Amino acid sequence: MKQDFDHCLIDIADDTVIYAPVTAVIAVVGNSATWRKWWPDLTLKVYGDRGNKGLRWTVSGSLVGSSEIWLEPWASETSELATTIVHYYLRATPTKAGSLIVPRAVTNSVREQREMHKLRERHVLAWKRTIWGLKDSLENSL
Repeated sequence: MKQDFDHCLIDIADDTVIYAPVTAVIAVVGNSATWRKWWPDLTLKVYGDRGNKGLRWTVSGSLVGSSEIWLEPWASETSELATTIVHYYLRATPTKAGSLIVPRAVTNSVREQREMHKLRERHVLAWKRTIWGLKDSLENSL
């Protein structure tokens, strides 16, 4: 079954500023062991390695879809610190029970809408904890 990326139930975009050079951020983001810690219920397969600009993945496991971390170096006129803007995207749909790749059927019921809201919220909060932890770690090591 082909994934319909125009109608993903989970669609998250986030931007976070980290006062550290892109090379320090990609050293963490580019490590596959990091991915397993950050997304233990997902399997990520790189389909776009953009070097210091980040990575694009296909996602399977509890969700099926795609994800991306894009790293943007940023020069501030008011600060001499190396700065990176981390852009995060997750576009995916929950998988059918017992499958790691088949999207769950969508009924669009009130109950399902509530479940999707909770699932999106859980992924957003988990990402914010993750990226703020990375931010603290990198900024405190300067």
